Amino acid sequence: MILDFQNIENIAIALPITSDSRKIANNFASQQFNQQKAEQIFLNTLAVLTVKNYLDLLGIPTNLAGSDSWDPVMRICDNVADLDIFELGKLECRPVRSADSSCHIPMEVWDLRLGYVIVKIDDSFKNAKLLGFVPQVTTEELTITDLRPIEALIDHLHDVKELTFTPPLVNLDLWLHNIFTAGWKTVESLLNPEQLTLNWGFRNTELTPENSLESENIENIVQRAKLIDLGIQLRDRQVVLLVEINPELKDKIAVTLQVHPRPNDAYLPEALILKVIESSGEVFMQAQSRSQDNFIQLQFSGQKEERFTVKIILDNAELTEQFQL
Repeated sequence: MILDFQNIENIAIALPITSDSRKIANNFASQQFNQQKAEQIFLNTLAVLTVKNYLDLLGIPTNLAGSDSWDPVMRICDNVADLDIFELGKLECRPVRSADSSCHIPMEVWDLRLGYVIVKIDDSFKNAKLLGFVPQVTTEELTITDLRPIEALIDHLHDVKELTFTPPLVNLDLWLHNIFTAGWKTVESLLNPEQLTLNWGFRNTELTPENSLESENIENIVQRAKLIDLGIQLRDRQVVLLVEINPELKDKIAVTLQVHPRPNDAYLPEALILKVIESSGEVFMQAQSRSQDNFIQLQFSGQKEERFTVKIILDNAELTEQFQL
């Protein structure tokens, strides 16, 4: 697709630059005595934080601390504006101003990058636009009209993930000690109260002798949730995976899995599949959403140190999470 400046503006994604972002950028810039270097760092930092905020909205985990742009020595020595994408690599986030028709890409960032996102910073430093993306560069001046739409970045990250990403093993026993794998958040932070009231009520049973032990163990129950991106039409294909664990007798752990729509969606996509796969590769159990399901659920128990895999499948898109009890 050949784009002109007007087309780029029309498809660019506009985002606010938060006051916190400006504060961080000013702080980094104030550490420099050279005015030109200070301005470079200020704009680079705003670009990095704008891209981070965008990826946060999409549930794509990032790691500022692992970025060269967050290293004081690297900021001084090089012209870096990278953002570390969790377990994938570094994405370069290059700033341009309103009047620029091209973006300078210094040679020191030509290698070891997932790609390059161009961010237009307005003169007030309160708004930005993600103009587009390219996977690689071979020149120090990248013409704005050579950019791909920003949606190409998400497809590119998905392709890289498919080629290089091995799902980390989530150790659920650590959850019992309040140690959580990156990307897993509190349930309340990803679902609204109505969803929790309607769908997370499977433990609200009447107290009987048979389930009194479970009730006594309720303080040991741990819940976490993760925003899941199934790719393709990204904004329409995000769901929330909930995991609850509850220690039982004889080193067994009860596990409940639920998949919910995002809070702004009433129902799950139809025919979404939730699978649990044993370490042998055999499908242990599965559930599939119907046309108006607002969640699907699976429950089982396993021995400590037992491993299992969870798959969420929709059409040709598939996400895998690996767990150990």
